[in-house]
Amino acid sequence: MADVKDLLNQLSNIRKDITGLREQLNQLNDKKEGVFEEKDTFSKKINSIISEIKQFKRERDDFTRKVRSLKEERKQLNDQLKILSEELRLALEKKDQAKGNNDIKGNPGLIKKKIEEMEYKIETEGMSFENEKKTMVKINEMKKQLEGAKDFIEAAEKIRNAKNKIRDVRKQANSVHRAVQDDAKNSQDRHEKILALSKQIDDLKVSEKDSFDKFITSKEDFNKVNDALKEKLVLMNQINEELKKHNIKSKEEKKERETKTLEEKSKQVDEKIKGRKKLTTEDLLVFQKTMSDEEEPLPKEEKDDDDSE
Repeated sequence: MADVKDLLNQLSNIRKDITGLREQLNQLNDKKEGVFEEKDTFSKKINSIISEIKQFKRERDDFTRKVRSLKEERKQLNDQLKILSEELRLALEKKDQAKGNNDIKGNPGLIKKKIEEMEYKIETEGMSFENEKKTMVKINEMKKQLEGAKDFIEAAEKIRNAKNKIRDVRKQANSVHRAVQDDAKNSQDRHEKILALSKQIDDLKVSEKDSFDKFITSKEDFNKVNDALKEKLVLMNQINEELKKHNIKSKEEKKERETKTLEEKSKQVDEKIKGRKKLTTEDLLVFQKTMSDEEEPLPKEEKDDDDSE
């Protein structure tokens, strides 16, 4: 069995080691938690940017679908313009041909309009018979002028209709074209933001990995010190167990010493009583202690031995 002094020295050294290891463990834990929080900050930032990218992708895809649909609409309008332009070209040719084949005096369109106005006047105004007759003569004369300009008038009407349609369709096509440009720009803007954010994620992932590697290293250092602390605690418990054995022996020796001291003092008290000397308070306490010890019952085995005698 190891000497008590050696055990106490070992225990003192181990306690110092344990104190140092605990301080080191607290520092490593703070470091470990710090780099983990740093890594967690990067992870949260990455997740936040990923959410932004998803939103921009949805918006970009919506704009892309709109552009695709608008381009199809624009194509249809442009095809329609080609058809109307061809109709206009044929109507212009027919008008020129009709004008060349007939000796047309005046503007057929204005003549036709004048006839319509005069016929409307006859129907709505109360003319005298003579005035109505004169008006009808003029109308018939103008109608004779238009007989040779029938093809010309039809061609002119087609030209006018074609031009009106072309104007409306071109206006609509231009509006759709501007919408295509706007949505295409919006789609491109979202795409460029996605690329920029993706670059940020790449950079953040590098930082995140560095922080995670630091966390793993810190955790390994923490575990090593923690294991060393556990070993010291086990060793400390073993030494405490050894010291407990020495403590028990020491108590027995102390009790023996107290008993011998009490016997010696009891003899001194007896001599004082026999010599009729004055007893002190301590003497009285010793006397009481001696008397109480004498009055204690004997163990059962000892009583049986006395009876047998």
